[in-house]
Amino acid sequence: MGGFGSGQRWTKKVCVEGCTALDTSELKRMGLLVPRPAARNGTLRWYRKGASEPSSAVGYTIVVGETGGVLRLDYQMTRSREKLDYAVELVATTCHLGGRRWWFICPLTRNGMTCTRRVRKLYLCGSYFGCRYCHDLTYTSRQESDGRVYAALRRGPHHDFGDIRGMSVSQLGLTLKVLTAEQKRLDRLGKRLDRFTARRTKGQ
Repeated sequence: MGGFGSGQRWTKKVCVEGCTALDTSELKRMGLLVPRPAARNGTLRWYRKGASEPSSAVGYTIVVGETGGVLRLDYQMTRSREKLDYAVELVATTCHLGGRRWWFICPLTRNGMTCTRRVRKLYLCGSYFGCRYCHDLTYTSRQESDGRVYAALRRGPHHDFGDIRGMSVSQLGLTLKVLTAEQKRLDRLGKRLDRFTARRTKGQ
């Protein structure tokens, strides 16, 4: 296996686009989420664009029932040669218009507590597959948006952020947070100035 966790960085966060991802939609497309009494096994492979050889490969054994299942993963990390073998729970929910929607239950443990978050994708960051929240991952587009907003703030609190009609929801949210933080900073400076002025006036 190679290339795991090689996301782009603006801050210390890794981007999901640089991580190997397990996707329930892909498992469904492969026919692996059809309920069967017997276990099935094989190898999941990931290819970089234009490559004929897989960049990553993970062995699996899967057992799927009507409402849930278990996906067992078996692989070895390239650099550390660490061998991993662990299970990921699968659950199915009923859609309003019929059919099922499949989810992974995040198997990671943080601060002594198992995540158990229900997600469509699990990402390999480090040695284990886990949800985006446990791995503290972000998106490339989000980092680029964050970078532009923070750069604007560094150029000055009154910098023109541009036409808000062209911003995404995440950009608008971050812009609001930045401007709110700047307003609080100015409020604190204003209060300090008022206290300083009051002391000077009292001393005269």
